[in-house]
Amino acid sequence: MREMELFHRAAAALRPRLAPTVRSYARYPSIDDIPAADVEAVQRFRAKFSRDDIPYKQFTVTFHRSGGAGGQNVNKVSTKVLMRFSLAEQGWIPNYVRQRMQELESSRINSRGEYQVSSEKTRSQRHNIDDCLDKLWQHIERASELPKAPSAETAQRVEQLKKAEKARSMEHKKRHSQRKADRRRKGGFDD
Repeated sequence: MREMELFHRAAAALRPRLAPTVRSYARYPSIDDIPAADVEAVQRFRAKFSRDDIPYKQFTVTFHRSGGAGGQNVNKVSTKVLMRFSLAEQGWIPNYVRQRMQELESSRINSRGEYQVSSEKTRSQRHNIDDCLDKLWQHIERASELPKAPSAETAQRVEQLKKAEKARSMEHKKRHSQRKADRRRKGGFDD
């Protein structure tokens, strides 16, 4: 009997204790956090930027053998495209957009600081280059999006959720404190 009790106590000690769920309502970046000069530069850039404006002739383009299906031809022709360029040296991309690309697409940046885009979608080098440019254009578009200010309804809802979470947390703390106080009051065997 004593062995079983010790076993259950040991098992309970090993079980992870679940902490009360605490939600954090992170503060999303606001357009007010970005310097006005950067906002203007990004807005001008977005207004005139198109896929055709990408100076891909300045990029390093290499061709490799593609994987996957393709029969005998896949072993003879290098159709996979790897396009790379130094992100820091691209003056045609605004600073804010370059920083966002480093944050959003950090896995695409190699140890030398080069941004890499690859494609082996088709069995044609030209089509794969076009696919790389399409991908790069999409990445730049996503990185150049400026954050929108939250609506008044959203801000009010977040405030309500924060207050409710704080009230739940305080209630949990009070119950926990009362439980401990009750244990202290019980005392020994004489009660």
